[in-house]
Amino acid sequence: MQVYWRWLVTKIPLWVAPNLLTGVGFLVNFATVLPLLLLDTNLEGVAPSWLYVAAGAGFFIYQSLDAIDGKQARRTGSANQLGELFDHGCDAVSMFLILMSGASAVGIHDYPISLLVFVVLLNQVNFVYHWQTFVSGTLHFNLFDVTEGQFTSIGLLLVRGIFGLQLWDIELPVVNIRLKMVLIAVILSFSFLNLLQPFSVILTRGVGKNGTTVANTSVLSPLVTMMILVPVPFLYYSSSPSPLRSHSLLFMSATTLPAVKATITMILSSMTKTPYPLLYPLYLAPWFTLLNVLIGSPLPEIPLLFVVTVWEVVDIAVFCVTVCLQVANFIQVPIFTLPPNASPPTSDITMTTSKHPHS
Repeated sequence: MQVYWRWLVTKIPLWVAPNLLTGVGFLVNFATVLPLLLLDTNLEGVAPSWLYVAAGAGFFIYQSLDAIDGKQARRTGSANQLGELFDHGCDAVSMFLILMSGASAVGIHDYPISLLVFVVLLNQVNFVYHWQTFVSGTLHFNLFDVTEGQFTSIGLLLVRGIFGLQLWDIELPVVNIRLKMVLIAVILSFSFLNLLQPFSVILTRGVGKNGTTVANTSVLSPLVTMMILVPVPFLYYSSSPSPLRSHSLLFMSATTLPAVKATITMILSSMTKTPYPLLYPLYLAPWFTLLNVLIGSPLPEIPLLFVVTVWEVVDIAVFCVTVCLQVANFIQVPIFTLPPNASPPTSDITMTTSKHPHS
């Protein structure tokens, strides 16, 4: 993809700020995914086919613009910490959008446990990916990494849009297993391997004192956050399965959205080399919905899930805006325009063999 990205960035005017590219791409991604999810709130794959094609195209646009923001920063001499934070922060939010739209594209609602594992596992893969950076101080890439995952998601959306949901129900000969089940098994297997692989870095490559993190904290301390966030969806479903079956999108949003904030916070801690906050009040929001069920649901489940989801969305949005404004103010750079002290722009593009899209 480097050839395409190097070509694409040459078509971007030199007055365009890198964060503007990422921001526009994110808005396109959000605008194309939102209608799909609003018309398939149960993640059954029943939205109009053209919406899946639009979502796939929107995500490709986001991926393309997100991939060239680093190159644009070098062209314009405007690379800074804010750009890295904005880039990875948008990726963290986009990950949740693509998980929900991907679940819809496959119609994974038929298998509630698989849906739970799919969303929770991939959220944690993203968290652990940045956790290893917090420990080692450098980015590490796997054989099947962010770029490959993004294009897999784009492919699923386009295939669903072009061939229809019935494609996944084809029964494979000899093994007599539906294609959907094979697809889910492959995705979960790769995701599980990607979850485990970073621990070889986390456990052995701490760059702080005595093998600690960049902030000189325990390399295992973020496990506390994982232990807070991971169990809730499963415990809730085991206690009251009906909300997941009847309001899948709402259920998954209310019980897993705090993982987005956890990932963004990990990114921030890695960049600033400050201790990772193990707990925010938002992390307890899913537990509140679970407690309500365990004491007999004195509050109606669905309205409560909705209120908690709104709380989480607002909290994450305010957090992201606040952090971006604080960082921009601290390093004295604008967010969506080029800083006045940027180096003279150049049209040269540094050649690279890295597979990472932000190279």
